Amino acid sequence: MRWFRSPLFWILVVAAVLRMAGIFWGLPASDGWDDDGVAPRNFLTGLALTYAPGSFFTYPPLHMFLLAILTAPGWIIALFNAPALNQHDVIAEIIQVPYMTFFAVVARVVSAVMSVGTIYVIARMTELVGGRRAGLFAAAACALNAALTYYGQVTNLDGPYLFWAALSVWGWMRAIAEHEPRHMRWAALAAAAAVATKDQAYAVFLIGVPFAFLAWFTLDRWPRQNARPVVMTALLWAGVAFIALLAVDGAITNPAGFAERIAFLTGPASLNYAQYQDDWTGRLSLLRDMWEHFPRFYPSAAILLAAFGISVHALRLREDRARFVAGLLPLLAIISFTVAFNFAALRTETRFLLPQSVFLAVYIGIAAEKLFFAPQFWVKAGGRGLVLAIAAFSFYQCAGIVAAFLADPRYDAEHWLNTNVRKGDTVEIYSLNVYLPRFPEGAVVTRVGQKPLKARNPLPNVTEIVQPYEAIATRQPRFIVVSAFWVRDYLETNTATPVRGRAIQKVRQAEHGNAAACAYFRALFDGRLPYRLAHKSVYSSGFWPPLNAYESLAQTTFLFERIPGEPRHKRQGPL
Repeated sequence: MRWFRSPLFWILVVAAVLRMAGIFWGLPASDGWDDDGVAPRNFLTGLALTYAPGSFFTYPPLHMFLLAILTAPGWIIALFNAPALNQHDVIAEIIQVPYMTFFAVVARVVSAVMSVGTIYVIARMTELVGGRRAGLFAAAACALNAALTYYGQVTNLDGPYLFWAALSVWGWMRAIAEHEPRHMRWAALAAAAAVATKDQAYAVFLIGVPFAFLAWFTLDRWPRQNARPVVMTALLWAGVAFIALLAVDGAITNPAGFAERIAFLTGPASLNYAQYQDDWTGRLSLLRDMWEHFPRFYPSAAILLAAFGISVHALRLREDRARFVAGLLPLLAIISFTVAFNFAALRTETRFLLPQSVFLAVYIGIAAEKLFFAPQFWVKAGGRGLVLAIAAFSFYQCAGIVAAFLADPRYDAEHWLNTNVRKGDTVEIYSLNVYLPRFPEGAVVTRVGQKPLKARNPLPNVTEIVQPYEAIATRQPRFIVVSAFWVRDYLETNTATPVRGRAIQKVRQAEHGNAAACAYFRALFDGRLPYRLAHKSVYSSGFWPPLNAYESLAQTTFLFERIPGEPRHKRQGPL
């Protein structure tokens, strides 16, 4: 029971508990509420498309393989129960609630396990350069990273790829600090696994690892004396990892599809979502926003600990040059990801700053240990007060994430619908699956949109139609359900290019350009149609901190009802 007495074990237990709230979030259901998540719907599709000649999927397939193996009992049973093995019948069977719920739970548990694994790896890499106590503080800091708490329980690929990336950085650190090239094999393979999980992982290593090697050869005599085995080992395993990556990614078996995916990722997938202008004015605005977004991860005061931790580590240059260089790798990974990904993609959503926040925990741990055990009484007392205050507020932020999962506004919307919608009532819905509540049995639900039917993710017992939103008079539903996040672009009136280097995303510009749809939704919300806002489901944070950093968490849902007594054919006011 040695592990039972380990402080690290209990830190990991607390982290695991914080990641339990989202495991059954929005379930049972035929789809999940994880915006941009790969389960329950996309992982099997993604795996098939990766290797289908000429086809491609947005994300690489490694995590899809893992989920397919772990969920095999579910999809095998679905195949046996499908009336036939054609695509239509298989999809109709597999999107039923029991299968989808099973897939979602398995995928979320895997995310939680890998998130806790990331915390463990951060502890070990900090221990390597700062000692065991620093490792414990770093683990605690990482466990209390609010954004990692969120991404540690949803099915987005950001958490899993970060686990592999952290494992790789730890391997490179061990190779340098311990003068042991054999660690490079696992570091290279873990880097390949990270990129094979989500392509943007390349940015963690692109600049950071080469600069670390350059610093190692410059400052430490040992690699220069053993240059041949060091360089040959690094090149050999980098080559093996690269070939393995190409094989897993489908570049060898499906080169046309692989080429199309790379073109998509470097083209529309990046350019259509850019938030900043592609110049230095835009990148300076990006850096300012990175600073302003820091409280999404840790309390603002934690940046002082991180800066102090980097300074403390810099002093180790005199003690052990190899460990000094190894300890620079997390900082180099932060810089590398910022330059090679954020500056290229021009985006600062929370998940795109997650790597920086996680690797920063190394230096927070080094600083916290130094202050907590300082020899001077007043430094120690003040340092302990600061560290404990930051930890307490961090726990409060993480608990706020848990509260938001448990009090999702869609639960309230579902309660209202179950109370007010009678059997046979017509309900019109818009938006993607991830933004919608579940609907009561017996309701006649129709999703209206202009996206082709083949491009949609179907929902059981929901009729999909392609019509203009503004043709509401021809449909005359009794209820309308609208997600605030989805409809926001149609309601905005100011479409001018933002100042200070920012840009409006092209995908949002397209929605602004749909004048008829914009006029319809503005008329609906202004009360100029024969519908009233019957209920508004809003997240009330109460004691907990407000949230605005996650697209599918704590989002408002609007429920409209046709005004009783209004002629069903009447249209009030111009659209």
